[in-house]
Amino acid sequence: MAVNAVRNAGEMSDAPPPGIKPLPGRVTSPRLTLRRWHHDEAATLSAGVAASLEHLRPWMPWARFEPLTLTERVRLIEGWTRDWEEGGDVVFGIFLDGEMIGGAGLHRRSGPGTLDIGYWIHVDHVRHGYATELTAALTTTAFGIDGIQVVHVQTDEANEASASVPAKLGFRRSATNKRVPEAPAESGRLIDWTMTPDMWPHALHL
Repeated sequence: MAVNAVRNAGEMSDAPPPGIKPLPGRVTSPRLTLRRWHHDEAATLSAGVAASLEHLRPWMPWARFEPLTLTERVRLIEGWTRDWEEGGDVVFGIFLDGEMIGGAGLHRRSGPGTLDIGYWIHVDHVRHGYATELTAALTTTAFGIDGIQVVHVQTDEANEASASVPAKLGFRRSATNKRVPEAPAESGRLIDWTMTPDMWPHALHL
């Protein structure tokens, strides 16, 4: 099913251990509100993805399964909700003055004590610093969660625009790992950008 393929396309983590508290479901920054999707917003999400699909397809593994039907989109959001309620990943819509301008997430895929940040911005709203702003807000949020000691951002080496976000925020380029490319423009070299609580107060963040 396309829904399962999207959820497994390098985006969602394995199930967390029992007893893990849900991650924050709402995060704000000076200009943006990040909040979890609700199933009745499936059409809004679909419209944003459709408008940005050619912009997203070169870099986002899940984009190859688009477009989803409205029913599939509802199931996808319901799956995100279950994951969050069980203490797993949280997937956000990004809103600017009530308008959806992209998506983001906090993911548990790197193991205990760590969270990974992912993001995409609607094609009509790129180059306004929104990815940097939301990543700063999510990093601060992550370090406010008990037990979180490392925040990661992973970018393909060829995706210079995406890599500029953690670089601007003072994340350390900690490793470059080879993998099979999962999207058409990927190089197959995945950069791991790392931030720790002791580094974060001194980093260049918003």
